[in-house]
Amino acid sequence: MPRSKPSPKAARVKLKPADPFDLIRLLARSQNDPRKAVCELVQNSLDAQATHIELHWLNEHGERVLRVRDDGRGVFPELEREDALRRIAQTIGHSHKRALTPEQRRELMALGKYGIGLLGFWSVAQHMSIRSRVAGGDPWVLHLETDREDAKLEKSRARRIDETPTFTEVVLRGVHEGADRQLRPGRLQAYLASELRGQLLSRDVAIHIPDHVARGLAHKHFVVKPQRFLGSAIAELTTLAVPGHEDARLELYLVAPDDERKGRVQLSCGGTTVLDDLAFVDGAEHPRAPWDSGRFEGVVDFPELDVAPGTRRDFQRDLAALAFLDALPQVEMQLMALLREDEVARAEQDQKSVAREIRRLFRNVAFQLPEYELFDVRGRGAGPGAAAGEGSSAGDGSGASADGVAPPSDGALAPAGTGEEVRTPETGVVENAEPSARAEEAEEPSLFPPGPLARVRVTPPRLRIAPLAQRTLHAQALDVDGRRAEPPIEWKWTLDGLGTLTSSGADARFAAADEPGAARIVVRAEQGRHVAEAAVEVQVLAELAAQERASGIPEPTAVHASGERWRSRIKDGRWEYNAGHKDFVAVEATEARRVRYLAHLFAKEIVLRNFGQPEHAEVLERLVQVLTHMEDGRGGAGRRATSA
Repeated sequence: MPRSKPSPKAARVKLKPADPFDLIRLLARSQNDPRKAVCELVQNSLDAQATHIELHWLNEHGERVLRVRDDGRGVFPELEREDALRRIAQTIGHSHKRALTPEQRRELMALGKYGIGLLGFWSVAQHMSIRSRVAGGDPWVLHLETDREDAKLEKSRARRIDETPTFTEVVLRGVHEGADRQLRPGRLQAYLASELRGQLLSRDVAIHIPDHVARGLAHKHFVVKPQRFLGSAIAELTTLAVPGHEDARLELYLVAPDDERKGRVQLSCGGTTVLDDLAFVDGAEHPRAPWDSGRFEGVVDFPELDVAPGTRRDFQRDLAALAFLDALPQVEMQLMALLREDEVARAEQDQKSVAREIRRLFRNVAFQLPEYELFDVRGRGAGPGAAAGEGSSAGDGSGASADGVAPPSDGALAPAGTGEEVRTPETGVVENAEPSARAEEAEEPSLFPPGPLARVRVTPPRLRIAPLAQRTLHAQALDVDGRRAEPPIEWKWTLDGLGTLTSSGADARFAAADEPGAARIVVRAEQGRHVAEAAVEVQVLAELAAQERASGIPEPTAVHASGERWRSRIKDGRWEYNAGHKDFVAVEATEARRVRYLAHLFAKEIVLRNFGQPEHAEVLERLVQVLTHMEDGRGGAGRRATSA
């Protein structure tokens, strides 16, 4: 058999473009967002450690111009200006920042490393000039023009007597019509505030955009400040450990589900945005949870990303990026757990809100229809310290007074500050209540002994109370410095108005009459020749009794029993409603209809409790059914029925 011929020796071929300028043209055209191109110029100023940057928007010689000026250390400050600008023009595709380590890059907050950011001006304007001066030397200027292979380099004259010794000025002339609309100062301000947020927070830098084009009352000066996130800060998540690499920094906020805006988390590198929405970080067809929920906003910053050149959007999938993506589920699981907790808390809050609204609706029923007995929904046997909504309700046989305070069984006066409350009709909370008087008497030893009696303080200082309710008052004798006066003190209590008052030393107990009115309680303290008095104005209000009766309206408890016909029931002191019933399903999406439906159900329970027979339950259920479907979901039928 003939032997096969040996394969020719392999050879290596060096890649060489047929026309190098075609590559430059390709790189320049890869940046299609004029805002990002301008952001690159600002980024260069930040990389040069500038502390003051101005972007002037103006017209010159019939052309729209954007002038970017900074006080940074300049481009290649170690070189003469002519050499520095020539190096910029002749080293496209190379940057001295490329050799920086991630640590050095983070320390300097320098993002660029390909030396092509300046080429983005093609998407903005026809001409760009870079004027540079360092340490008071002669300024030089480099002129570039869109789609031209050559650049012009020349020495420039100082234009102003007060020009700073070191500055860099980039001027874009002949701004394209399409870019003009996107680069107007207000829009540019918002873009830079979002795009450079991390760097603006980390640097002491001021960025101003004077608008020399605006006329009249239009805003003419814009300041770029870091974008503010409006959600609730998630303080427990600040870093994400990426094994073998630098930690990622997290700044995350929780957006309320009823907020009109949709939350979005950005991915950044060194403080500059490289991905607008972290939900698309892995390039999958479907967005990634929980970033796609709209419930989170903020930024995740990973300093070791290898950012894509040209557009500076997205990043290379190298080992550092893959390690970051592998670590990301750590925080994603925590955020999903946080969402579940928030949903439970909001459901509970929504339940309480519905209960408050129903109590408001039935408050007038409790006041105007005393013959209707409401429900005993508070825990039995609650002591004097029971807070509103937890103790026994008035008239439930527990011995509690109408203001929720149970009188001591031995007839002695209960001391103040034992958990009693004075409730207002609006809030049900102590009005101008002071800390426990007994606790106040436990004063720290003083260097000087207390002085003689100078004034009297009474707790509470004024009293709003329901008819037939009782309340304990406590008086304190104080010296001129507010310290407890040295005993002995003689106390005298007097009542002007309806009700009864019993006293024992510094304590007294007032029992209101059975009808509304006003009274005045005066306590007089005597210590030898020293005498002091204090008065408590008392209001006996019928609406407080109604409020106490309204506290017999329980919070509705959802029970999912879709296969059962009942709509609501009182069970073991709880008011339960069937959240699986088709009538509730029909109204639950609209809060107003949901509250109205539950109010109808509670009205049914009250009527049944007071006047109903077992056979009446089905009739009342049918009435609730009719009331529920009087509205067709758009409110039209309901409005017609109401107006009729």
